[in-house]
Amino acid sequence: MIRVLRLLAAFALVAVALCGAAQPASAQDGGLLASLLARNANPDGPFATRRLAATDSLVQRAREQLGRRYRFAAASPERGFDCSGLVQYVMGAFGVELPHNAARIARAGEAVASDTATLRPGDLLMFGRGRGTRISHVGIYVGDGKMIHASTSQHRVVEVKIPSKNSTLKLRSVRRLLRDSTTAKNGAE
Repeated sequence: MIRVLRLLAAFALVAVALCGAAQPASAQDGGLLASLLARNANPDGPFATRRLAATDSLVQRAREQLGRRYRFAAASPERGFDCSGLVQYVMGAFGVELPHNAARIARAGEAVASDTATLRPGDLLMFGRGRGTRISHVGIYVGDGKMIHASTSQHRVVEVKIPSKNSTLKLRSVRRLLRDSTTAKNGAE
């Protein structure tokens, strides 16, 4: 184990030296730290945790609402949430303005394949009932096949597995409103 760590440390030093040599003179004049910062390296160290990605923060914001009561046409932690109100509230914290209507939210952002392999945390899951195409419900994908939504049957905001194909709620489409980014405001489309 120690041998592996020494090898990794030596590799890191060589990589830093090579990166520093390729920098313009202004970055080299500032020393090694200036060279690393010029390359957008993590100033807290190569293995230190960076800021949460926008999608991680979005999932955290949605989870903060778990247990809040369901209330038709409501969109705040104090009053409660309906499905589109929850999405509107959470996405609003990231500079994304959305209507308070699931069918209109379904036209926002970028369409994404409904395949679970392509889903990313923060994607919006659009649902309908029966065989029609009408959108009547929206939830926020949080990863691992789960979503957070304001449930009418459970009368609160809950985290659940994405409904199966046999469920009364049918997944109609997926919308992506945030790009991959480490800052929420820059990630909003």
